[in-house]
Amino acid sequence: MTQNNKELKLALIGCGSLGRVHAECVSKIEGAVFSAYVDINQEAADKALADFGGDYATTDARKVFDDPKIDAVYICTLHDSHAPLAIEAANAGKHIFVEKPLALNIEACEEVAATVEKTGVVLMPAFKMRYYPLIKKAREFIPNPSIIVGQMMDNRWGDDKWAQDPILGGANVHSQGCHTTDIIRYLSGSEPESLWAAGGMMTHPGHECIDQCVASIKFKSGCVGSWVQGDSSCPPFTSKFFFQLYGADGKSVQLYDRLKKATFFDGEKTWTEVREDEEGFQLENEEFIKALSEGRQPELIVDDGIQATRIVLAADKAIRSGDVQHFST
Repeated sequence: MTQNNKELKLALIGCGSLGRVHAECVSKIEGAVFSAYVDINQEAADKALADFGGDYATTDARKVFDDPKIDAVYICTLHDSHAPLAIEAANAGKHIFVEKPLALNIEACEEVAATVEKTGVVLMPAFKMRYYPLIKKAREFIPNPSIIVGQMMDNRWGDDKWAQDPILGGANVHSQGCHTTDIIRYLSGSEPESLWAAGGMMTHPGHECIDQCVASIKFKSGCVGSWVQGDSSCPPFTSKFFFQLYGADGKSVQLYDRLKKATFFDGEKTWTEVREDEEGFQLENEEFIKALSEGRQPELIVDDGIQATRIVLAADKAIRSGDVQHFST
């Protein structure tokens, strides 16, 4: 863990648009600065250095792993490189903030987890939606839901989009689905017990990765979740992100408009709460920096990244096999 009152030195690996979002967030947080920038494109690394300040820019991630001044790394690269970079970072003794998904297969996720446990570093998966204030408020309002609906629908992804590539990104369900499954699991307050799903390659016929998914998830608490994921269209009424919770006591809450609005019903009256901005990126960065500064684990840990991917992979298997999938205890 990092000692209190020490300014954290960070390295950004992946200086594209998402990496730059995190760099901008960190620039607003006291006690941490980016010292180094890594990208396969030297110009992208150089631009990040020029825009956000620091010591150096490089195309070689090994340089930051070998740099004793670096306390933690941000991994904001293509999906297939998340696990290898996280393992290398952990073995170098660096704390890790890694963009979703942790990996596209369970074996890689578990190898990351084993390395993190062995080395004792902190790893936080980047599930920004956990930090939307209305998500947290919905969980407090209905802490033991009986039914959850979670939906993330995009407009059709381009065939040449890197995240649509089977190896680099895994396509829509595998790429973004972990966001939705993480929130459904979080809101349930439980762990999945079984899952059944239907879907397939509907918007990208002939592609090897599923792009549409409708799944039913039974949790150990008895809660039942419905998960909808795909890229057939972004719904104008609910927005890309949409969640509903129903309690056995007659309460309900609906989250919409990219989770900036929530309508609550307490069994008698209804009211709507509104946030002006999407705050998840900033708040997740604040939690990571605060956790390191206080020498503790963050709210989100490596197991959260594994479980989110585990549910996605179970849905993929259910769609292809037609069989109910059961989660081990």
